[in-house]
Amino acid sequence: VASALVMSACGSGTGLIASLATVQTAYTVFALTGTPASSPSGINTYIQSTVRVDGNANFDVAFDLDQAGNVLIYPVQKVVSSISVSRQVGMRKIAGTFDALNIAPTGNYFDSTIVAKKGDVLVIQSLRNGISDACQFDISPYIYSKLGVDSVALDTKSIFVTVVVDPNCG
Repeated sequence: VASALVMSACGSGTGLIASLATVQTAYTVFALTGTPASSPSGINTYIQSTVRVDGNANFDVAFDLDQAGNVLIYPVQKVVSSISVSRQVGMRKIAGTFDALNIAPTGNYFDSTIVAKKGDVLVIQSLRNGISDACQFDISPYIYSKLGVDSVALDTKSIFVTVVVDPNCG
């Protein structure tokens, strides 16, 4: 009953108004292997920044390159084993173009590595409901982002991506 009252107060279940603007940013990240440990090989979607990948798990996804030059995108729990259950990240590769994707799809998001190439698009679902975390008291515990692989520079092991982050929980 309480949920129905909250939802009706907003007009409808889909009438919730976002309080934070979505942000689009272009990033350069570096492969996990073959680059200095100080190079940013991950992205923290909530703080909208590239970050070093280390045991602190201050990233949602990390990047590497395989021998064929494909981009390997890892969710945090595939790189750092000591994270809590409240820091899980799921991903889905999406058919179509980056610009065509406007709403995160419903359904399953997977915690496996995604192999991507130039032009590929994926959605990142980051669980952010831990203690003192962004979505701790919100209806949905997830932050959604879309990521497009723009290009790869094999000589510098650089990966160029564009990310749109919706920092509103759910």
